[in-house]
Amino acid sequence: MRFVPTMLQSVWHVPKPGTGMATLNARAERTNRPAPDRTPHIGNPPVTRVAIIVAVVLATLAGASVGALAWADSSAAGKLPAGARVAGVDVGGLTQAEARELANRRVSALIERPVSIELGDKTYTLSAQKAKVQVGLDSAIQRAFEAGRKGSFLARGWRKLSGEELKRDLPARITVDHAAIRAFVAGIEREQALEPADAKLNLTLTSVTVTAGKPGKRLAAREALIARLTRRLTTRTDDRTLHARVVDVDASVTADKVFDEQPIALTVSRDQKRLRVFKRGKLVTTYSVAVGSPQYPTPTGQFSVQTKQVNPVWSVPKSAWAGDLGGQVIPGGDPRNPLVARWIGFNGSVGFHGTASAGSIGTAASHGCVRMNPADVIDLFKRVEVGTPVLVA
Repeated sequence: MRFVPTMLQSVWHVPKPGTGMATLNARAERTNRPAPDRTPHIGNPPVTRVAIIVAVVLATLAGASVGALAWADSSAAGKLPAGARVAGVDVGGLTQAEARELANRRVSALIERPVSIELGDKTYTLSAQKAKVQVGLDSAIQRAFEAGRKGSFLARGWRKLSGEELKRDLPARITVDHAAIRAFVAGIEREQALEPADAKLNLTLTSVTVTAGKPGKRLAAREALIARLTRRLTTRTDDRTLHARVVDVDASVTADKVFDEQPIALTVSRDQKRLRVFKRGKLVTTYSVAVGSPQYPTPTGQFSVQTKQVNPVWSVPKSAWAGDLGGQVIPGGDPRNPLVARWIGFNGSVGFHGTASAGSIGTAASHGCVRMNPADVIDLFKRVEVGTPVLVA
């Protein structure tokens, strides 16, 4: 068996022929170096052989491990990682299409329920369809998929083999049509609204009163209600009922404000030929007056003081009764001017004025105006302002 010496030569380094100990010693003498020890050590294998065997074993194991990890990664390709949740729904191990179908079915069942608003004895309901509720599952599912594909195929394979889970719940964005929600709340607001009634001045010939104002109603916290409704439509809560309320709206004009703005009111009785002056609803004085004749009656109705003049001029109307003065302008204080001392106009060319015809007081004698004694019209002039209400009846 010729291979034995050869193996021994290669492994144990047996000296070749011609290299015996005498030859080696001779060489050592020539070089003054000790001869090397060529005695074979048959009982101690070299370290290199063991290392090679170990390396081969490790390489084999490593190759098998890499193959297993590659197989595990390949088997998980196209699927969402274990433990992945989208909008609270477990979608681990599913394809994106399967995850979308499952999540949409479960989330829609929770989201697409109507939301109701209770207000007093009324209930208003808004459906998810009218609010145009939409769940954006695609983006959340894609993010979950990408999270599972992070890292090298070795890391992904190890996660698969070890059963490591993602343990993440990726929220799905839920959107609504804000215009639709606002329109819904606006409809409730219109139905519940009640305009306040302002206080009003009431005049009769013998009394001046104020009708008290009445408060109105409006929907309370409108913007907050819209925000609450939006949140309820975009969450999966089982509580789908909200409560709203209305609040009182005070009248902008109260009784006190009416009297503050119009403390004085005048009433003229054509039958009694009497002018009454009221202050904040209380009678303070009366005057005897002359009113229009049957041919030229003082107009009836509710008016207000329009102009005030001291020693007024008289713009004579072009009328048959004016004679030659028709169309002229007679200055104040002129004997031909029937407007004595003061003028308080309340209906265009009709007003209160002093008269020199004292005998006409208490009769129906004027051409539509209300004649007064000069002292009385001066006193009245001090009491009234432009805007003072006047009732003739």
